[in-house]
Amino acid sequence: MHLTLYHLVQSRSQRILWLLEELNLNYNLKIYQKHIYENQHDELKQLNKFAQFPTVLISENEQTSSTVLTETAAIADYLSYVTQQLGIQYLSAQEIIDFYFWKNFSESNFMPNLALKQIFSRIVQRTPFPIHYLAQFFKYAFDQGFLNKTLHQQMQMIEQQLATHTWIAGEHFTIADILLWFPLQACFELDTDFQRYSEIQRYLLQIQSRPAFQTALKKGQWSAPVFQKYWSNAY
Repeated sequence: MHLTLYHLVQSRSQRILWLLEELNLNYNLKIYQKHIYENQHDELKQLNKFAQFPTVLISENEQTSSTVLTETAAIADYLSYVTQQLGIQYLSAQEIIDFYFWKNFSESNFMPNLALKQIFSRIVQRTPFPIHYLAQFFKYAFDQGFLNKTLHQQMQMIEQQLATHTWIAGEHFTIADILLWFPLQACFELDTDFQRYSEIQRYLLQIQSRPAFQTALKKGQWSAPVFQKYWSNAY
C-alpha cells in the first residue's frame, strides 16, 4: 500500500501520523504549518477542495490510481481494517461494545464541546469595543451553564472507565485510544481543575511512553508548550 499523509502541525491529524507509526507503515509525509484558504494551486487543494487535515492519498502501488480519504475516524477505521491491526480482532464481546462507543464518543461528542470552547474564545478576542464585554458575558454564561459542567461529566466518565481498564476499551490498545488522545489531552490542558483525574493522568503518561507516539511527535513537529497555551487560553 502506497500512502501520503497531508498533516497540519498541532492539529488532530497528529493522530493519523501516530497511527501510521503504530502500524509500521511506509508513507510520505507532507507537512503544513497553517491552514490553506486561498491558494487554489496547492497540491492539497487539487486533491481536496476543502483542504482538510488530515487527508490521506492511498494507492495499492505506484502504478495504480489513487484514492483520497479524509476524516480522522474514517482514515483510522480504514487503515485498521486493511492491516487487521488495532481493531476488534482480539477484543471480548464487552470490549467490542466499549471500543465502538469510545471510538465514536471521541469525535461525535467530546471533541465538539472542546471546539466550542475555542469558537467562543475567538469570538471574544475578535469582538471590538464596546460590545467586547457582551461577548465575554455570553461566553461566561455558556461556559458556566453548559460547557464546563458537560466537560467535567465527560472526564468523569473516562476516569471511571480507565479505573478498571488498562486502555479505553479494555486490555488491548486500539484505534479508540488513538482517537481519544487528542480531545482528552486538550481537555486536560484547558484548566488545572481538569488535571485532578488520576486515572486519566496515568493513561496519558502510558500513551506518551509508546515509542510510536514519540516518533510521531518528532515527525509531526509537535510542541507541547504551544498545544498547552492554545487550549489553556480557551478556558
